[in-house]
Amino acid sequence: MIAPLAHLQRHASEQPGSLAIVTPTYSLTFRQLADAVAAAAAALLTRGVRPGQLVALDLPAGAEWVVDLALLHLGLASVSLRGVSDKRAIRFDHLVGEASGFNAPGTAGPHPLPPGGSFDGPDAIFRYLLTSGTTGAPRSAAYSLRAFEYRMADGAAHWTDGRPELTLIGLSTTGGFHAAAASLELGVPYLAVDAIDAASLRLAARHGIRVLCGSPAQVARALQVMQAESIELPELEEIRLAGALPSTLLLDFIASTVGVEVRNVYGSTEGGGVSQIRLTAETDREDVGTVLPDVELQIVDPSGRPVEPGVEGSIRYRTPGQVSGYLVDGIVEPFEDGWFMPGDRGRLTPEGHLVLAGRESELLNLGGVKVDPQRIDDIAAGFPGLIDSAAFAIERRPGIPEAALAVVSTPECDLRGLDRLLRTQMPTGHPTAFWRIDGIPRSRLGKPFRGQLTEAYDRVVLKRV
Repeated sequence: MIAPLAHLQRHASEQPGSLAIVTPTYSLTFRQLADAVAAAAAALLTRGVRPGQLVALDLPAGAEWVVDLALLHLGLASVSLRGVSDKRAIRFDHLVGEASGFNAPGTAGPHPLPPGGSFDGPDAIFRYLLTSGTTGAPRSAAYSLRAFEYRMADGAAHWTDGRPELTLIGLSTTGGFHAAAASLELGVPYLAVDAIDAASLRLAARHGIRVLCGSPAQVARALQVMQAESIELPELEEIRLAGALPSTLLLDFIASTVGVEVRNVYGSTEGGGVSQIRLTAETDREDVGTVLPDVELQIVDPSGRPVEPGVEGSIRYRTPGQVSGYLVDGIVEPFEDGWFMPGDRGRLTPEGHLVLAGRESELLNLGGVKVDPQRIDDIAAGFPGLIDSAAFAIERRPGIPEAALAVVSTPECDLRGLDRLLRTQMPTGHPTAFWRIDGIPRSRLGKPFRGQLTEAYDRVVLKRV
């Protein structure tokens, strides 16, 4: 039996009245969760799902976790479309539609569990994970049972460590899925939230969370809500970050509001956890720690040859928990020689620490001068009246690239003052154009889609088709 189902069966027998899922509006005990999974499995069979098919889900987190477990029982692969703005861009063979009819699971029972299905061995793909990099173009990574079990076997190295936590990223991500699975393994409630708001954070406070997990953008939003609504998390011990490097402004904000340890996890949907580090005021923000023992990581030059420690190049790695590849035209295409290229640049120190140096695809080549747009974002962050911002590339004159800054701000925000600040901090590579917009397009982990900003600027400002 697949591990999450075995854990559910065990807890439903040993502690049937203990809470298994808690949302801001309802909760389920382990016995009720087992009944809800049985009812969902029966409903899926009634809808005509069969082995070899793929079920796409777009559900609130609590309901999705119930259906996820039902699909595991039936031996069916799944993909979560939660948070995907343009679902028409996703193409899958054997798609059985969205299980949108499943709302808050009922608690009446007991329900008989229908006969289960099976996956074809440990390398069978049980879930497709959507990943978009920095461009916003979705890709589907094929996640096998073997990779899942490896990551779960040492969960603390990849994400969760067993303490009560609130994970702000959803089940559509590996972090969110593993947080739910770890809660089931440990027999503690999974806090299933769909919004970063006062209700979710009050739920976290009632359940005494000790760890708050999410991307830097998500954690920043949570702390802002806590501050505005006077919500405290008295048991909080740690904030765990992933998806992007935190700015010094965010680290200062964490220190001034909750004053807890900050742990940054470097990795990817494709490879899982690669390294971790506890951040302090003295830590180099680009230092993401030592590489995990089972991870084979190299820094390579443009020809793919490994370079010496201290030399910057492209990062590539292979891990036992790596996905099997990307789904392309119905076929899973593995990574070349097993190496996953995350698109990051970096270097290894003589002590074995990995130090990041920006994204390959994001580096702005301004007439031979390469600029990391994240540095522009970090300097701009916290400027009076600035709500959000992201740097991107433009070409107002053919062949002459420039850096631009998209800003979401109050009317009183002094963009001339922001320009002076950036020119002072970055004499070379500062933005030469500022564009006020209503919102920055970002991924589910808060990464800005800089390519989308470039395209929108061409269309809206430069009037190019």
